[in-house]
Amino acid sequence: MKVLFMGTPQFGATVLRGLAERFEVVGAVTQPDRPAGRKNILTPPPVKIAAQDLGLPVLQVEKLRSAESQTQLRQFAAGAEVFVVASFGMILPVAVLEMPPLNCINVHASLLPAYRGASPVAQALLDGLEQTGVTIMLMEKGLDTGPILTRGVTPIAADDTQETLLAKLARDGAELLVETLPRWAAGEITPQPQDSSKATHTGIIQKEAGRINWRESAVMIERKSRAYEPWPGIFTTWNGQTLKLGRCKVVAENEQAKPLSPEEREPGRVFMGQVGNVSQLLITTGEGFLAPLEFQLPGKKMLPALEFSRGYRQILGAVLGV
Repeated sequence: MKVLFMGTPQFGATVLRGLAERFEVVGAVTQPDRPAGRKNILTPPPVKIAAQDLGLPVLQVEKLRSAESQTQLRQFAAGAEVFVVASFGMILPVAVLEMPPLNCINVHASLLPAYRGASPVAQALLDGLEQTGVTIMLMEKGLDTGPILTRGVTPIAADDTQETLLAKLARDGAELLVETLPRWAAGEITPQPQDSSKATHTGIIQKEAGRINWRESAVMIERKSRAYEPWPGIFTTWNGQTLKLGRCKVVAENEQAKPLSPEEREPGRVFMGQVGNVSQLLITTGEGFLAPLEFQLPGKKMLPALEFSRGYRQILGAVLGV
């Protein structure tokens, strides 16, 4: 079976590598190189890098809406029986969906119909799920609405971040894909329509989503610290600067033994608490306490919280986010 692959970030690159081990991939379609990092260096997407490592031709496209771009794609994909899409980053027009004889197949990082859309992994972490998974589906005009071919479950570890969970789902998705494609081509799978009444949706994550609201619970803030890792991370303001928090833990009310003053009860207040026999830097939230393990100021490296508090003693007693 000849396959055309379409994808952009690391999730797609992992799926591409797994796909190329078992099938003849005629080429990879991805988005253009983009500026990245503080110096805005033009950087190729991970799928382009993976395709070049595999010796595959690469087509980079900004959009696929014009007749010209679709003609270019048709020529590039000559001979491909199926298009496989994994985190491509753009919606395919109907004209593209109708090109391959065995359809366009998508690898989606959720158990559809749950978590359709752009950020299923982050949302699964925000919702505190214990498991999520991958769906192999036929693509249609709607966003992640197509019939399901196969699904596979992936457990979520307590310390999973968006980055680590995406890596797991990409590996699981690649394995499920190479098992599914031959069965689909052989007519052994009957596509199952999604139950749209059970559908949930996710959107594009904006940077502002990482701003901490200290009136939220410590549990919710800790979930965000993992869901938004590596981007946009979680952050607040202190002393007129943006203060980024790295890894965090939750400390329940009954775990913190030190008597607190009314001032220390104010959401966002930083204080030295007592957890068991250990003094620990804590931040008051709307429910429970957040134990930050790392802090970072602009232009500085991420520091362990206690080391940070020794260098910036004025953070003790401060109220963050005001």
